[in-house]
Amino acid sequence: MSAARLAELLARGLPQGVAARAQALLRVQAALDRALPAALAGHVRVMQLEQRTLALGCDSGAVASRLRHDSATLIEKLEGLGVGVDHLRVSVDPDLLARYAPPVDKPGVPAAALDSLAHLNADIEDGPLKEALTRLLRHHAPRR
Repeated sequence: MSAARLAELLARGLPQGVAARAQALLRVQAALDRALPAALAGHVRVMQLEQRTLALGCDSGAVASRLRHDSATLIEKLEGLGVGVDHLRVSVDPDLLARYAPPVDKPGVPAAALDSLAHLNADIEDGPLKEALTRLLRHHAPRR
């Protein structure tokens, strides 16, 4: 589900002022995403916009430093996109980083199932299904 779709869903159950504020911040985030250099896309989030000061959260100090250095250019681009900003307040928010998820050990395909698939593969005629079964059996063959 996209952020915009989620915002629409939540807006139906929120008081009118809160919903309007959330929609406004989503529009600012969309403008920010267009204004940012490609290397910074996805690493910066709009936190707040009050009194023409835009508060941004970055996932690392390097990104925050680059934003601070290029703040004048970014403000000009945002103004061109219709976002009224005079100042940027940039902070590091490590919670924006994706959490590490260790790989999950999954059990392999049972030997009986592989045997049944091998018999099926031997009995069917050539075609896309046979090619797919051959690849599947090769992928699950015991490692040597």
